[in-house]
Amino acid sequence: MRLATHSVSSHSSITSCSRQAQLHPTCLPVPQHRLSCKQAAAPNTVARAGSNGNGTSSTKQQQQQQQHISIIASDVDGTLLNSQQQLTPAVEAAVKQAAAAGVPLIVATGKARGPWVPEVLPRLGLTLPGVFLQGLLITDAQGNVLHSRCLPDDVVDSCIQLAAQHDITLTAYCSDRIFCKAIDEHTNRLLWYKEPTPEPVGDLATHLLGSVEAQKLIFMAPQAVIDVVRPGIEAALAGRASCTTALSGMLEVLPLGASKGAGVAWLLDYLGMDPAGMLALGDGENDIEMLQLAAVGVAMGNAGVKVKGVADAVVGSNDEDGVAQAIQQYVLAPRGLSDAAPSVAAAAAVASSSSQ
Repeated sequence: MRLATHSVSSHSSITSCSRQAQLHPTCLPVPQHRLSCKQAAAPNTVARAGSNGNGTSSTKQQQQQQQHISIIASDVDGTLLNSQQQLTPAVEAAVKQAAAAGVPLIVATGKARGPWVPEVLPRLGLTLPGVFLQGLLITDAQGNVLHSRCLPDDVVDSCIQLAAQHDITLTAYCSDRIFCKAIDEHTNRLLWYKEPTPEPVGDLATHLLGSVEAQKLIFMAPQAVIDVVRPGIEAALAGRASCTTALSGMLEVLPLGASKGAGVAWLLDYLGMDPAGMLALGDGENDIEMLQLAAVGVAMGNAGVKVKGVADAVVGSNDEDGVAQAIQQYVLAPRGLSDAAPSVAAAAAVASSSSQ
């Protein structure tokens, strides 16, 4: 696989987002978002999930797409990991078997590079860069920064005021650090997902504006509250920022036009690869653009209705090794590995016994 010859000497490590020589000098722009291969090539030729009664497509074009999958992009929470934040032996084995067949996996997540990274990524033996913070931070396998985008101060200031107006928690993500006004029940949720430990700084405006560049912000509250305040927040930020959600009770604010899909598109371009060869796996609203970009977009069984509606197929949930199911169907079996399921199961058994 060819790596494009991009110089990253000035972006050689993950740092805090301080403008005072701590952050890489610029937040690089994302290239114009390309059309997904479905939109650009053959609209309406890919059958939607459930077209043959079992959640998969049986068209000739779909079979051709399966045979040409050359890379996998997978969400992490709710997809790669189960509901207990665990990488199961079956998923681990399937990812490794796909890599052995020449189809590597990249993680594409809204998460920061927190404690989950050394716990999960080394087990998968990943060698390609990863997409973090909803596509706002892309690093190579060693953690060197390849690409970054940040929010403008006016958006940060507006969000701080909106959080105060609605009396809800606001967190600011800057590379591998998370800042908040104070620790509360909402910021503590991030520890369950093994994010970096949130750092209470008191007044966020004083800490962030003019000195620290936030890459994304998250409003945190009970989902019923988020449902009420989201329309007003989106209206207040219209034309200046984009909003999405990955987890219940969290509304994320990103630079205008940013998305996980845009980050994946940037990385594919960097690697000299085409989305026409990509299998994308996800479960959240923030995965929609990535699923639409891919040749084959697969939703987990635990995904919401909106996500399943844009997917080409739906597999089992993240508690049913849905990622392993998708890899077996779209990567291994089309390569003539008709016994993919038994071999993955056997490898999973070995991985499980060796970890005990």
